Amino acid sequence: MLRVLLSLVTAFTLFFTSSVYAHPGKTDANGGHTCRTNCEKWGLKSGEYHYHDKNGNIIRQTNKTIHPPVVRVNSKHVVKVIRVVDGDTIDVRFSNGATSRVRFIGVNTPETVHPQKPVEKYGKEASNYTKKRLTNQTVTLEFDVGVKDKYGRFLAYVWVGKELYNETLVQDGYARVMTIQPNVKYQQRFITAERKARQQKKGLWQS
Repeated sequence: MLRVLLSLVTAFTLFFTSSVYAHPGKTDANGGHTCRTNCEKWGLKSGEYHYHDKNGNIIRQTNKTIHPPVVRVNSKHVVKVIRVVDGDTIDVRFSNGATSRVRFIGVNTPETVHPQKPVEKYGKEASNYTKKRLTNQTVTLEFDVGVKDKYGRFLAYVWVGKELYNETLVQDGYARVMTIQPNVKYQQRFITAERKARQQKKGLWQS
């Protein structure tokens, strides 16, 4: 009986000092993993790659490069918005911890951060609106036929729940339609939204 009790105590101790208990997350083939939850509690930054010893203590952190997941034509990815660059461009974090820049498909807000152009009329309003709506939000990126532009940015439709945010920017007068082949899936929706915004003199269409 005593031997059984000792075995149970040992098993209980091992369970609660294991690396899985100490810091949740499956390890990869190299024995390390990326922090995704409760990172600050463990002295880590979200997306930081690290290793544990046999007792679950963090023994090494590294700046291992994390590549974005493979993005296929017409695919969708749930991401978190970590920074708004301007009205039509955001930085996001994918589920594997990788971060990337995303340019909204089919729309163009007035410039605010272009190195060779001044801040354009209604640019600040558009940028502030996107910051208010999307900063720290979880959104779904929907990709069309062309996944990236010549600058290496992802091109996507941004869904906030059932709301197509690209369309919202146009219909509320924060952006103009800018159609670039081959990404034309929602082109007609954007054109209709712009026509209504112009008729109602919303946003950048104000006289």
